[in-house]
Amino acid sequence: MDLFADQTSPKAFDLDEFNKTNRKVTVGFKCNPMLKLQLANDAKERGLTLSEYVENLLLTLEENSELDHKQIDDLSDRLLFYENDKLLKLFRKYNGQEIEFKNADGDSMHVTIREPKDIYTILINSFRLTND
Repeated sequence: MDLFADQTSPKAFDLDEFNKTNRKVTVGFKCNPMLKLQLANDAKERGLTLSEYVENLLLTLEENSELDHKQIDDLSDRLLFYENDKLLKLFRKYNGQEIEFKNADGDSMHVTIREPKDIYTILINSFRLTND
């Protein structure tokens, strides 16, 4: 359903016209009076009008959303690297078990396997690099 298709409504607008202009337009919404007061005070502290401040908040929200998608993609790639098939196979095999092993310093350690990172903890602590 196109919310803006009814051109007979006094509130309807032409989306094509928005693409042709750089002029700012008014956006209105209802909110709690205390929220409006808080926004107005925050705007005043920054030397902005309420309208300028709300516009900046929305622009920042849009920028953060784009950053969030990039961060999610990066974290997903990292997760795929660490939680690979071999690690997950070991996790499924030992899930719920307590594993005792010697760490790189020869000390005895106990780890209960509850999530894939527990397998990784055992593996990474089980050997010492020759340069250490």
